Amino acid sequence: MIFYFTGTGNSLYVAEKLNNMLNEELISVTGMIKENRYEFDLDKSNYLGFVFPVYYYSVPSTLEKFIKKVEFKNLEGKKVFVFLTCGATTGSCAEEFSTILRRKGIDVEFRFAASMPDNYILLYNIDDAEKQNKMINLSKEEIENSVDVLLKGNKGDYIKIKGPLPGVVTFFAHKAYNKLRKTKKFYSLDSCIDCKLCQEICPESAIKMVEGRPVWVKDKCTHCLACIHRCPVEAIQYSKKTISRRRYINPNVKL
Repeated sequence: MIFYFTGTGNSLYVAEKLNNMLNEELISVTGMIKENRYEFDLDKSNYLGFVFPVYYYSVPSTLEKFIKKVEFKNLEGKKVFVFLTCGATTGSCAEEFSTILRRKGIDVEFRFAASMPDNYILLYNIDDAEKQNKMINLSKEEIENSVDVLLKGNKGDYIKIKGPLPGVVTFFAHKAYNKLRKTKKFYSLDSCIDCKLCQEICPESAIKMVEGRPVWVKDKCTHCLACIHRCPVEAIQYSKKTISRRRYINPNVKL
């Protein structure tokens, strides 16, 4: 059973690739939250995997809350792994996630990661399509290597892109993430077409449509930025900086 959390498709892309080779059940964390489902039976699974993006060198808040509530049956004998996607480096995000699972009595036996196109346009512009495709193509080798490791059962930490002082970076970045993931600066332009997609896909249910326009009804969200990138008319913005910046959706998946 492979769980994935994704905003713009990178982690879904990796999860689908893994699933094609491991033949497991693929499960959307956001989908399960929407269904209020937190109990899973692993009786027919060989693996328990988690694929998700690194936010501020940390675990996305939505995923962390999900893990704290989830319960697994028939976990004995399953290979447990985590696969991170990130723009550049992971910090000690995998260790942070492993600690969260360990509190539930689950040990992460395999750790993997791959660099993918970054979507955090709140701080900077997105790479052009050529650079995006290059990164996605390079990630295929990491995915194939991870499957080879899993099939052979060679437990270990295979993440090579943690960056300098990963523990220190994650410690301070995590604190910043909790403070900065606010919704106050989100807004929509008059070009909004009232398609309601942003409301439907928000993993935190932080968006409600009011008189045909999205309104952010929670002070904080997970900052997956799915609402910005997946808006069909680019009507959703964050401050004034995102208006001129490119949007990104992994071109190889259907969200």
